Amino acid sequence: MLTMNSQMNFSPVNVTAGIATFGKCTAVSEPLFRVNPGVPSAEALAQASVLMDCINRLTLIGAADAENGAPVWAAHYLGEQVKALIDDVGMGLRDGRGQDGE
Repeated sequence: MLTMNSQMNFSPVNVTAGIATFGKCTAVSEPLFRVNPGVPSAEALAQASVLMDCINRLTLIGAADAENGAPVWAAHYLGEQVKALIDDVGMGLRDGRGQDGE
C-alpha cells in the first residue's frame, strides 16, 4: 500500500516516530520506556489491539474481584503502552515518516 506524505513523496509503509514514552517513574522525571522508531505502523497498531484485548479481559476480572487490585493495575500499565503506541503511530503519520524513517 502506498501512502502520500506531507512532502508529496510516496512511502510504501508509514512507521513509528520513536517519540512517545510510557512508564513514568516517581523516583525520576524521565519515562522508563519509549516506542522504538521505524516500526511499521500496521504492526504497531496490531500490537496495540492485542494489548487492548488484554486490558478488556483484565478489567472484567478486576470488576469481578474487588479484593484483588492486581488486574486493574496491570490494565492501567497496559493502557499506557497502548496510548504510547497509538500516539507514536499518529506522530509518524503526521510527520510523513516512511519505512526509511524519513
